[in-house]
Amino acid sequence: MGVTHVVVTPFAFQRALDDVDVQWRDLDRTLTDADLLQCAADASSLGMAVVLKPHIWCSAFGRSGASRQDILPDPARGGWAAWLDSYTAFLVAQARLAAQMDATMLVVGLEYLQATTQVPGAWAAVAQACRAEFGGALTYAANWWQEVDAFADWQAFDVIGVNAYYPLTVAGTPTAASVAQAWAPHLTSLGALAAREDRKIVFLEAGLPAVSGALTEPWNSGLTGAEDLELQAIYVDGLMRAALPQPWFSGVCWWKWHTDAPRSSRHHGPEPYRL
Repeated sequence: MGVTHVVVTPFAFQRALDDVDVQWRDLDRTLTDADLLQCAADASSLGMAVVLKPHIWCSAFGRSGASRQDILPDPARGGWAAWLDSYTAFLVAQARLAAQMDATMLVVGLEYLQATTQVPGAWAAVAQACRAEFGGALTYAANWWQEVDAFADWQAFDVIGVNAYYPLTVAGTPTAASVAQAWAPHLTSLGALAAREDRKIVFLEAGLPAVSGALTEPWNSGLTGAEDLELQAIYVDGLMRAALPQPWFSGVCWWKWHTDAPRSSRHHGPEPYRL
């Protein structure tokens, strides 16, 4: 299928959106460092490189529809300074793991919008701490809709990362050509960013639910409608047609590909089944 990289996503945990403690180590006994190293070794044996992309999970994400963009540490408990100390400890441990698994890239964070906008320079500091443990490429996965333009620390990273769930407007029945055309304004904006920062761009997440009409809301895991597997194929084809000719485009990671059998082609658990 031409796949060159596999993205491995271990999790840390946060009890509440305003907590200052990021917890990992023995909290999740279903996914140990040994498991992650074996996963990386399996990918390597099949000729694929590994990207390590740690996530945070909080019960509020599933319970109230919040997301990582809503994390806002309690000032009375140390606020961002305390949270970033805890988070940096987690990422430094992940950087060591990335070095052990010979990963090609480490993603030091993703979609922490409030930290990005309220603490400029924070992600550069996290990157600096990780570089002491990991010699591969570093990036951050900024959310497409606001964070990618607000992010002030791209110079601290080797490549710009974007979670690219851009809404696409297509008249009539979607085709790969019309989807490619719909990508044009977004790629123009990203090209300007790449030129300004002198960095290439990788889409660290892209995809959409297999639901009719999902082009306008590719991020919406709760989208309802008729199942449309063909739309996913058209979306992938259209994105690649539009992006591959761009000199700054460094690839795309599809969110997400399940290694177990999904309950349906549209959903698997709380997240959409995406190519």
